[in-house]
Amino acid sequence: MGFSDSILTEDMGLLRARLLHHPLWERVMDGTLEVARLRLFALQDWWLVRQAYRLDALAIASVPDLDVQELLISKLTPKVGGHKLLLRFGEALGLSQADFDAVEPLAGCMALTTFFYWMLAYGSVEEKLAAVGASEDIFVQICARVKPALIRHYGLSEEQVEFFTAHDVIGERVGPVDEALLQRYSSSDERQRITRAVRLSHEFELLFYDTIMTAPVEQG
Repeated sequence: MGFSDSILTEDMGLLRARLLHHPLWERVMDGTLEVARLRLFALQDWWLVRQAYRLDALAIASVPDLDVQELLISKLTPKVGGHKLLLRFGEALGLSQADFDAVEPLAGCMALTTFFYWMLAYGSVEEKLAAVGASEDIFVQICARVKPALIRHYGLSEEQVEFFTAHDVIGERVGPVDEALLQRYSSSDERQRITRAVRLSHEFELLFYDTIMTAPVEQG
């Protein structure tokens, strides 16, 4: 089962498959993705990952229910320090701190980031939870697929790909919280809003990966 399948009003299987088997990740799996493009992913994901604390903080501040706030706080804790692991991954690919400091978002990266902030500003409580939660859930699955290939094809160590390994732990601790949160919203209208948020989250994430694959990169 995928993210919140029990309450979704549409089958997201094909959309999730497009994310899991996106050309970006398929080329990592067979070792044909250029290191330069892998660096571009690290930089673009850095732009997004460094928003994580703000996004979770806004979600916590936006809900009036104290029990829901506590559940959201428990979601944030496993993510602490994740940005440092992404920096380590980037450094293993030849990126410097200056490269990360100077990153500019591609259109897909900015679109996904803006989508999250828009949902947190204007969405219903269940939409806020579903938009971010769906993205976290699918990326946990992506990390589990590609981590062995990063070691096998790109000569990286377990320590250098810990950013991807850490998402296993995040998934184990965050997934059940998401399910518990969204089960609170079971009316027909709420389920439709959750479904729309999940669909849009996946579609914007596809755009994020698409622009990484189509952007020009310098080889070497």
